[in-house]
Amino acid sequence: MTRYFTSLFVLIFGLGQVLAQPVMDKKRLAEFGKLTGQRVTDLQQYISLIADKNNSIEQREQAVELAVSLFEKDHLVNGKRRSPHVQVSRRNGTVSSVPVKIYFKNLMNVKFDKVEITSYDAAVVSEFEKGAGGDYRAIATYYQQFKGMDNKGNLIYGSRDRKDIRVTAQSAAVYAQAGKEDLKIFFGDITVRDTVPIPGF
Repeated sequence: MTRYFTSLFVLIFGLGQVLAQPVMDKKRLAEFGKLTGQRVTDLQQYISLIADKNNSIEQREQAVELAVSLFEKDHLVNGKRRSPHVQVSRRNGTVSSVPVKIYFKNLMNVKFDKVEITSYDAAVVSEFEKGAGGDYRAIATYYQQFKGMDNKGNLIYGSRDRKDIRVTAQSAAVYAQAGKEDLKIFFGDITVRDTVPIPGF
């Protein structure tokens, strides 16, 4: 009897794991790669809106909320709550890392009269690969140009960053009629791969 219940438990547990994390085919994962590219574009637009001091406080705060919603929720690591972090390159050549919410809030208060953040090349998304936990992971690389100006529009500081975003695609729902599972995309940490000052600054 004990052996029967043990076998039944293993069967049910194993079946649950299969249902929770089915294998996605290459075509389906390619669709999520395109979706990730769209989400990166959304993030870049939110960053531009947040940094632009010509926009109203309400518009910029709304963009902060939308940008934060693209990222993973806080989770526990070694008993401590951790948020996704964003690396920021400084004018002195150093790189610091701050929680994502603080990063976006700081963008609203950059100490230049005018701030312009744009993309200078198309984002690139790697192929999704299945992780040990059954989720799917990729890296999205985007290209960000920063310009800090005085109130007359004269450039005080400018740089170009190449940044990597850790992307995770996790199970969202199983559609009985379609017989396939959808995935929801979350952004994790953003790291600076390299920073190049705009010539002359």
